Amino acid sequence: MIEAILFDFDGVIRQWDESDLETFEAQANIKAGTVFATAFCKELHEPLTRGELNWDQWRHETERRLTQTHGESIRPIVRRFFEFEGRIDADMITLVQRIPKSLRVGILTNNHDRFEDYLRRVGIEELFDEVINTHRIGVAKPDPLAYRHALAELAVEPDACLFIDDLATNVEGAEAIGLRAHHFQDRAGLVIFLQELGIDLISS
Repeated sequence: MIEAILFDFDGVIRQWDESDLETFEAQANIKAGTVFATAFCKELHEPLTRGELNWDQWRHETERRLTQTHGESIRPIVRRFFEFEGRIDADMITLVQRIPKSLRVGILTNNHDRFEDYLRRVGIEELFDEVINTHRIGVAKPDPLAYRHALAELAVEPDACLFIDDLATNVEGAEAIGLRAHHFQDRAGLVIFLQELGIDLISS
């Protein structure tokens, strides 16, 4: 029986589909995706999610690398990239609010040291019983220890927890230690999956 639902955050609850960064890159004759590729390269983003770099260090090193390869003209584009905070999916917030009260609800996110402040600022922190930010625990998905830490915080066994993530590698990591997992594509697919598990959302 499912006792808890554990959500990934980015790509599930927060979406990144409204940025005009690529337009600014094109205007500066820079290949689309250049800033993202540098910021999220393995040697920068993974240390960020494990707490080895903080947000300021991540940003500054991203900017340093990009100005070294593209010159000073790229600085405004880097600034715009780091100012963009994505879009909270209102439909997913409604879904979280409609989860039966008998279930514990948490977040397990590979994120940075400003994440908790962001949750408070956008007013959704209280929707979750537990927020596990891998930056704070020193290990990130899909490492088994990240999921085990979240299970301990939620006080549930793996087979009693449903994990939801938009990245297949993280879903596979959860399944490898016994969690029920769903590869998130859209809200409709998630609702069907919940129903198949006997989890009916509270009527609005």
